[in-house]
Amino acid sequence: MKELDERLDHEEAVDSPSSPETLSVWGLAWPSILNNILFAFVSIVALKAVGALGTEAVAAVGTGQRIFFFLQAVLMATATGTHALVARAIGANKPNEAAEVTLLSTIVAIFFGVSSALIFWIFGEEIIGAFGLDELSRKLAVDYLQISLSFVPGFAIMFIVGASLRAAGDVITPLIINLIVNIINVFLLIALVNGQFGFEALGVIGAAYAWGISFTIGSILSIAIWISNKIVIPIPSMKFYTFERLKQLIIISVPAGIESVIFNFGLLAYFWIISIYGNEPIAAYNVAINILMISFMIGHGFSIAGATLTGQYLGAENPVEARRSGWKSARLTVFSMTLVGIIIALFSKPISGYFIDDQEVIRLTVIFLWIFALIQPLMGIEFSLGGALRGAGDTKSPLIITMIGLICFRLVFAFLFLILNMPVEVVFASLIADYLAKGILFTLRFKSGRWVNALN
Repeated sequence: MKELDERLDHEEAVDSPSSPETLSVWGLAWPSILNNILFAFVSIVALKAVGALGTEAVAAVGTGQRIFFFLQAVLMATATGTHALVARAIGANKPNEAAEVTLLSTIVAIFFGVSSALIFWIFGEEIIGAFGLDELSRKLAVDYLQISLSFVPGFAIMFIVGASLRAAGDVITPLIINLIVNIINVFLLIALVNGQFGFEALGVIGAAYAWGISFTIGSILSIAIWISNKIVIPIPSMKFYTFERLKQLIIISVPAGIESVIFNFGLLAYFWIISIYGNEPIAAYNVAINILMISFMIGHGFSIAGATLTGQYLGAENPVEARRSGWKSARLTVFSMTLVGIIIALFSKPISGYFIDDQEVIRLTVIFLWIFALIQPLMGIEFSLGGALRGAGDTKSPLIITMIGLICFRLVFAFLFLILNMPVEVVFASLIADYLAKGILFTLRFKSGRWVNALN
């Protein structure tokens, strides 16, 4: 009888929607990949809409977006902590704990998101002025940034609730919400940038309003679905705050936040070096990054899958499967990103020409895309194994590895090439050293297995 009870308990755990055994890397990854591709598609539509306004508009929106990514660092850090804690709670079959973590994380994200937004709102013009844009591009970038910052609370809510659902293994609900948000975003982009469907043409600031309004609607949908009590994350109790829970969230989130800040600071520094070469390299960089979003989003989808499985298996006290899921995620990510990178590189010229009608910008974009095609396998390792480490609660080692790759390799080489008056194409190539270092270090860290006890 005892053996029968144990067998039934095991079967119930396996069949439970909160059991990691019911999940797979691909099953978790494909909705996130599709969601990310939809997001990349919206970015492409935005770039195309703004691209019709000229090189100055493209440079302005790209610069504003790069700075806005600093703000996202705070939200991404909180989402990382949320993902790790919710995945462990679900793996341990504690849905109420997952719900209370989600509510606490949402409040923390809104507070720090708004605080950070105020800083950028006040000093945004001075920060943008450091990029050497011409007067028109600078003014457009400031307007774009300040309007985007006004919608931070809604973005924070949608960001955290989505992270929590994915950590719990529900990747379909965030996909549906984001599909609705993206449809609204595309409609508003067409309507507000160039003045369609009876709306006034607002140009660059129209793109900011389209982004902000659509994500605000997404946050309202996220809250409505959550309080309907029809998802895997239940309605939390009002006793959601405990010092221990906040402490765990901070321990995981702070290194992730520092990593995001350093990463975005490094990107801004790299962007600043490129900006010294003029508007054409800036525009080429922005066009290339938006084209490559498809590859990046595929990697991010597998990163979410790896983080979810790693966290849930550790919550279920099964480190062997946690390791196995991480390596499987890495193999699938490297293959997928490499394939997409090759396709983009082969068709880089016609794709680039679709977005902007400037031969010099097209030439530089093609070079940038070929360099990125070469490093796709290394980026796949960073996405997958980095995600698995963060899902385990190990956010310190990705911080250190990011600092080494970005600062000690990419920026050092890029700045050296600038001093030596090397062409901007050589500055682009400094990316290779960055991702080679990170690929090696992430592999060694995951192979060591020391991340298993990151929260103990």
